[in-house]
Amino acid sequence: MLVLYPMHLSQTDIVIIVGYFAASLALGLYFTKRASSSTEEFFLSGRRLPWWLAGTSMVATTFSSDTPLYITALIRSNGIYENWQWWCFLMTGMLSVTVFAKLWKRAGVMTDVELTEMRYSGKSASFLRGLKAIYFSMFLHTIIKAQIILAMVKILDVGLGWGKWTAILISSSVTIVYSLSAGYWGVIITDFFQFILAMTGSIILAVISVQKVGGLAALTEKVAAIGGGSHYLDFFPSFETGLMGIPVLTFFAYMGLSWWAKYSSDGGGVVVQRMASCKSEKDAIGATLFFNIANYALRSWPWILAALASLILYPQANDNEAVYPTMAVQLLPNGLRGLMFASFFAAFMSSIATYLNLSSAYFIKDFYMRFIVTNATERHYIVATRLSILGLSVLTAIVTYFSESIVGTFKFLVAFGSGTGLVFLMRWYWWRVNPWSEISAMLTSTVVSAVIFIYLPQLPYFEKLFLIIFLSTAVWVAVTLLSRPSDEGKLIEFYKRVYAGGIGWRAIEKKLPASNVRAADYRSPIWEWLTGTVFVYAFTLSVGMALLQRLTEGIVFAVVGLAAGILLYKGLRKGDVSQ
Repeated sequence: MLVLYPMHLSQTDIVIIVGYFAASLALGLYFTKRASSSTEEFFLSGRRLPWWLAGTSMVATTFSSDTPLYITALIRSNGIYENWQWWCFLMTGMLSVTVFAKLWKRAGVMTDVELTEMRYSGKSASFLRGLKAIYFSMFLHTIIKAQIILAMVKILDVGLGWGKWTAILISSSVTIVYSLSAGYWGVIITDFFQFILAMTGSIILAVISVQKVGGLAALTEKVAAIGGGSHYLDFFPSFETGLMGIPVLTFFAYMGLSWWAKYSSDGGGVVVQRMASCKSEKDAIGATLFFNIANYALRSWPWILAALASLILYPQANDNEAVYPTMAVQLLPNGLRGLMFASFFAAFMSSIATYLNLSSAYFIKDFYMRFIVTNATERHYIVATRLSILGLSVLTAIVTYFSESIVGTFKFLVAFGSGTGLVFLMRWYWWRVNPWSEISAMLTSTVVSAVIFIYLPQLPYFEKLFLIIFLSTAVWVAVTLLSRPSDEGKLIEFYKRVYAGGIGWRAIEKKLPASNVRAADYRSPIWEWLTGTVFVYAFTLSVGMALLQRLTEGIVFAVVGLAAGILLYKGLRKGDVSQ
C-alpha cells in the first residue's frame, strides 16, 4: 500500500522540464514577427488553418493541467458515471459540427462577441458588446484560468513543494512570454506538440498504475470489491434509490439541462475562435468533429484508468485532486517522472495561452478598439494587446490565490453560465431576440447564481441548475416580448449573411423577395446531430467497456457506434454536396 505524501523531483526530471520550457519558448517566439503584423494574425492566424491543426488545438486547449485532477476527483468520489458531468457537453459539441460551424464561418467574426452588433441594432447592441467583452475577458475567463492554474499549483506542490504564490508565478511565466510574443500562431503550433506530449504522459501513467495493481483484470476485480460491491465501475448512476434519488436526478440534470443551457451552447469562444480561423466551412466542420471524437472517446480513458487504480493504491487521501500528480511522483522512475511533469506543463500551457489570447481578443477587439481608441495603427493595437495580456494575467493570479477546489470551481462555472445558453441558441433562430434578451439573461444568471451558492449551498446541485435556468429563462423571455426588436434592416442583413432561417424568421422572410428566401431544412441537421451524438457516445462507452473486461457490451456499443458513424458520414457528405 502506498502512502500519499509530497516528494521532490530529481535533477534529471528538472533538466527534462527545463528542456521542454526552452523548446516551447523557442517555438513560440519563432512566430513573433508574423503575429506582430496585424490583429488578424495575432488573434486568428490570418484565417488559414486546416481542419486537423485547428481541431488538435481545440483538443489541446480543453485538455489542461486541471483535467486529469478533476476526473480523478470525480472517480474517487462517485465513480465512472460522474463523468457525465462533462460528457453531457458532447451534445453541444455535435451541434457545433452539424449547425454552428457553418453559421460562424459565414458570419466572419473574429470573436463570438463581435456577432452582437451584426445581429442587433442601436445603442443597446453596442452596450451589450462592451458588457460581454468585459464579462468574458475579466470575469468568466478569469475563473476558468484560475481553475487551470490552481491545478498546476497542486501539481507543483506535490512535485517540488512550492508555495502557492511561487507556483502561480513560475508556472505562468513562460506561457505569458510566448503568448505576448507569438499570439495565436504560437498558441496553435505549440498546441499541436503539447497535445502529443500531454497524451503521452497520461498514457504512460495509466499503463504503469494499472500494472501496479496487477493489470486490467485485477483492476476491475479489486475496484469492484471495494466496500463489498462498489459502484465505482458503473457507467450510469444506480437506480437503487429510485427515479427521485439524488444521483439519478443529477444525471438527468446533466443530460436534460446542462448541455443546452451552458454559456457555450452555440460553440463558445475557444471553439468559435478556431472555427473562425479555419480556411473554409468544410475545415471548420472537420475540425469540430475531430475535436468531439478525440475529446470524449479517446482522451478520457487513460485518466479514468489511473483514477480507478488510485482507489487501490491510495484508498485514503486528504485531497482527491492531488492524488493524480502524487501518482506521477511516486510511481514513475527518474526521467519518465520528468516527462510526466513536462506533460503537465504542456497541458497547462496550451490552455492558459489560448485563454490569454482569447481574453485579450475580447478586451481589445470588442472593447478597446470599439469604444476607447477606434482609429489607431495596427502597431498600437498589438502593443495594447500585449499590455492587456499582462493585466489579465495579474488579475488571474489574484483570483487563483483565493481558489481552493477544481471540481467546485467547474461546477460553479457550469451553473453560473446556465442561464444564458438558451438565449445564445435562440438568437440564431428567433428574430424577436434582442440585446435586452441577452443582457437580462446574463444579469439574472449572475445574481441568481451568487444568491444560491452563497445563501443556499445546501441545495442539491440539480436543484441549483434548475433554479438558475428556470429563473433566467423566464426573465429573458419576458423581457424579449416586452421590449422592441432590432431594426428590420439589421435583421434582414443578418439573415442574408448567415441564414439560420426557419419558423422563427418568417416575419422577416415576408419582407424579402422570394429569391432571397431559403427553405429551412431542419431534418438533416437534427438527423446528423443525433447520429453524431450516438456515434461518439457509443465509441466512448465501447472503449471503456472493453478496457474494463466487459467485452460483449463493448462490442455491442462498437457496432452501434459504427452504424451511427456511417450514417453521420453520409449525412455530412450529402450536406457538403448540396451546398
